Amino acid sequence: MTPQVAAMLQAGLAAQKAGRLAEAEQVYSRILAADPRNADALQLMGLLAKNTGRMKAAEDFMRRSLAVCPAQPNVLGNLGNLYLAAGRPADALAQYDAALALTPAAPDIHVNRAKALGALSRNEEAEAAVRTALRHRPDFQPAMALLGAMMLRQDRLAEAEAACARAVAMRPDDARALNNLGLALRRQHRYAEAEAAYRRALAIGARSREVWLNLGNVLTDLDRQQESLDAYRNAIALDPLYADAHENLSRQLWRMGREAEVLESYAAVARSRPDDPDALALAAQGKGLYGHAQSALADIDRALALGPALPDRLHLRAKLLMQAGRPAEALAPLEQALAAVPDNAAWLRDMAVAQFRSGLTGAAADTARRLLAIDPYDQMALAYLGTALRLLGAPEAERLNDYDRTVGIFDLPAPAGWADIGSFLADLADELTPLHSTVNPPIHLTLKHGSQTAGNLLETSGRKAVQALRRSVLDAIQAFSAAMPEEPEHPFFGRRAAQLRITGSWSSRLGDRGYHTHHVHPEGWISGVFYIELPKAVADAENRQGWLTFGRPNVGPEVDLAPAHAVQPRPGRLVLFPSYLWHGTIPFHEAAHRTTIAFDVVPA
Repeated sequence: MTPQVAAMLQAGLAAQKAGRLAEAEQVYSRILAADPRNADALQLMGLLAKNTGRMKAAEDFMRRSLAVCPAQPNVLGNLGNLYLAAGRPADALAQYDAALALTPAAPDIHVNRAKALGALSRNEEAEAAVRTALRHRPDFQPAMALLGAMMLRQDRLAEAEAACARAVAMRPDDARALNNLGLALRRQHRYAEAEAAYRRALAIGARSREVWLNLGNVLTDLDRQQESLDAYRNAIALDPLYADAHENLSRQLWRMGREAEVLESYAAVARSRPDDPDALALAAQGKGLYGHAQSALADIDRALALGPALPDRLHLRAKLLMQAGRPAEALAPLEQALAAVPDNAAWLRDMAVAQFRSGLTGAAADTARRLLAIDPYDQMALAYLGTALRLLGAPEAERLNDYDRTVGIFDLPAPAGWADIGSFLADLADELTPLHSTVNPPIHLTLKHGSQTAGNLLETSGRKAVQALRRSVLDAIQAFSAAMPEEPEHPFFGRRAAQLRITGSWSSRLGDRGYHTHHVHPEGWISGVFYIELPKAVADAENRQGWLTFGRPNVGPEVDLAPAHAVQPRPGRLVLFPSYLWHGTIPFHEAAHRTTIAFDVVPA
């Protein structure tokens, strides 16, 4: 290379770094006019084309550079980055492997290789790649931040917290690492610490919709309702089409009794973008959440007329058709959506419901088995399979829905420190009363005519009686698990474990006419309910007001099966059962409270 060409390359590179892209392109073009095989000018032109969004040209320039000089790990890495950004992880991986053959200790290429492996769902190899990057350079912050994100996705929360905290220590202005640290802390139910992480991200100037959403969620956990509304609104200000923020804002408004405002944010976006299919789909989603199916269908149909038939829009249309009482019509859009994304578990569950409601019980059983092939512990899939087998009269239904063997009843004694169970329950009720501060129950949950607490109550409350109950409940669950029969192929008994983790816990307080619709707990293995305050009506063994019932599927009005099992509540009684069993509550008619704590547990 002549000194003149070297000087021109330096001038072009300086212009490119300073953002004077047109000037840089002119310099590289002059070099290539004189020397079309100049590998440096070709690869720099490729980077410039990538930065200006001309991906095909960028690929062409980089490949031409490599054809002249194959031993360029930086160009191989940049070409891999181009493919990764274009959604071609397998092609990206091939480039990273070629680059590492030339420079095995390059931590940035190991990190990008880990991203490509993750995109290919080769998670163990992805983790090994990022750990290799850290072995070569322990202080490489992007690798530590990526390791934290990986651990978070795998629910390895202590490891995620440690890696994210280390990444933040290495680079305190990394808003993404701070956000992931907040997520790891929140999922360990350390809400105040999670709030601090999110606020640090915002304090350094992060304009991130995700950080504002996550801050809103943790403020909801902390029962700071107005502050959570403000956080959700800030997320929407950054991205008016951010569906999660709209949904969480509307749910919080509903819980606070501000029903007239719940659809306001959706309507504002629709007014500002009347012909935008994304805005129309968002409006349809919001209306569907609150039962306005016909108006929502008009919106989604217009969105589909104006824009492409995206799979998520087809799925939304199917859900709205079912909500409008037209389940047979929902089958076709669900089939179209699933043709594009065959393993989408949420859409497959909706397909099973549409099949049940259309009288296609055998097809619903097949869909449930398809879900179980994806995840053998999918609690909704087990519920659907149990329902289908029962409707079909199959003998396997009894094995799956074996209430005598799978439902456990424990009348707990008073914990240490209380003279009797009555005084313990009174103290427990006093601790819970301030937590029942909202007007309406969450719109998306099963409770009717009452309130429900936010957050993971048993894992986060420092209240003395709640913590005493936690210890008693875990002791009972461990005894229940230890006594299970040796049936490793059974979807419930086969998961028994000595170490347990509470994934969710909350208190429900029902009032007059209160009840729970029949439902399943998707996040559990063993679910349970502990009774604290009860109306006198539960003593009525004939009408069973306020009783816990099992076996009545809630898939739609077309499928009407009577409950198959019932348990009478008593103060101090704990009932444990498989999370996949349909269960609900018979309404009671009395001016009294029915106060419980319920929870989900999985093997640790």
